[in-house]
Amino acid sequence: MTVFVDHMRVAVQAGNGGNGCASFSRRDDRKVVPDGADGGDGGRIIFRADTNAPPLVSLRSRQYIIAESGGHGKGARKRGRNGESTVIIVPVGTRIYDRDKNLLIRQLTTSGSEVVVCEGGRGGSGNSGHRDATLGEKKGPLSLELQYRVPADIFLVGLPNSGKSTFLNRLTRAHVKIEYYPFTTRTPEVGVLSFSEYEQLTLCELPSLYAASGEGRGMGADFLKHLEVANLVLYFLDPQSEFATSLEDGLAILKSVVEAQNSDFLNIPYAVVVNKIDIAEAKASAEKQAFDPGVPCFYISAQQGEGLKPLNEYLKEVYETSQDA
Repeated sequence: MTVFVDHMRVAVQAGNGGNGCASFSRRDDRKVVPDGADGGDGGRIIFRADTNAPPLVSLRSRQYIIAESGGHGKGARKRGRNGESTVIIVPVGTRIYDRDKNLLIRQLTTSGSEVVVCEGGRGGSGNSGHRDATLGEKKGPLSLELQYRVPADIFLVGLPNSGKSTFLNRLTRAHVKIEYYPFTTRTPEVGVLSFSEYEQLTLCELPSLYAASGEGRGMGADFLKHLEVANLVLYFLDPQSEFATSLEDGLAILKSVVEAQNSDFLNIPYAVVVNKIDIAEAKASAEKQAFDPGVPCFYISAQQGEGLKPLNEYLKEVYETSQDA
């Protein structure tokens, strides 16, 4: 099982510039002339996003990444070869920070987007043309922080056993493991909801939350940082949850944990999904509570597919609104 890592520290160093050459040649008329060539430029460090990139955890074996240095200049005006740049492939949604300056260098949001984080050292000058030969530019290390945010449009946040995985599998044909016990989902899971060949929404299920998540227990709260990129949050509830006394209490618990992570996350548009209405006792409990969260609320059975049409239509409206923005 691959460990989900959403942040990583690495040190990178561009290639040094090659030294310029101090050389002399004797012409046919016996006059001595300088003919030392310039050194080559050092290679750059480039980060490039790709949808097929390995996860950030793959960089654990590359904690110090160095580009190739430029070749030294030679006599007879033979310039040193430029060093090859090093391209580091990262997942779409990766943010690159300069740790020393506490500065965001770039967020790579699309496949193929890239940024040069270190320019290679300039090659030194040769003594041809009666110049002074100089050394190539030396480059030092740069300490980077890589942060990954799941590039999803909609995030599923819910209590344990609220049916998020079943819902994600049904709508997106994802293959999330489903078990009938709490906290099955240990890492964010992603699926794509397609309305047509060109109309798609990416959904991400986050590990479950419960009241103690706000106290640092469990893993769910650790992944709430990914809501930074959300256009919509779907809060999932179970009318007969062992983790809440009512639907209203369940929603309050979820919003409280989210607020503890970042109060701005409560400003993200959201809707509520009450699941498992195919179970007679759960449906009766939901009807008895007369739950009104004040936002769009959908009563569904992710297991049986009941009630999904209105929710699908709502998600299609969300997609169309995002395209008009």
